[in-house]
Amino acid sequence: QVCKEIELSPLNSDLQLAELRLLTNMSVTNDYHHMMTNAIPCFLHLLSEGNERTQIQVLKVLVNLSANPAMTRHLFSAQAPSLLSLFDNCINKDILLRTLTFAANLNENMKNEEGIVTQDQYSEDSIFSLLCGDSTQYAKKLICLLHHHDTEVKEQVAKIITQLRGDTKTKYSGKLQ
Repeated sequence: QVCKEIELSPLNSDLQLAELRLLTNMSVTNDYHHMMTNAIPCFLHLLSEGNERTQIQVLKVLVNLSANPAMTRHLFSAQAPSLLSLFDNCINKDILLRTLTFAANLNENMKNEEGIVTQDQYSEDSIFSLLCGDSTQYAKKLICLLHHHDTEVKEQVAKIITQLRGDTKTKYSGKLQ
């Protein structure tokens, strides 16, 4: 019900923020994650259209969801063509750090996923394709972020790059490409 109310609330309104805060608290444990699956497209819409306060609150929910391996496929399947725009030196540090944490969580879950995850399971604009596909744009953005002035950002980017390199080694039998 709260997810539906978020969709119906005016964008960036105090009501919408209060509802997102409630979901943030509810998503701290995995107990309610399955109930938020259908709201993932709404969250991603708010992430691309909302102001900084809304983006931060949405990212808190997405980070909590991404920490749950059972949510990985649902998140990877979601369409998020504007997600890459958040991997930028000019973005608010809180938004950037949460976006990096979201990506790192998904990478970690994929690494631990049993079975082979293939790109053809996901559409071109899916989060999987953006973060784990053949996106040179994502790699370039990460490399640029290595030069960010904030140490926390650099550490999180280094973690993601290390995760991706590890995945590349695994995928290509030890040959890093």
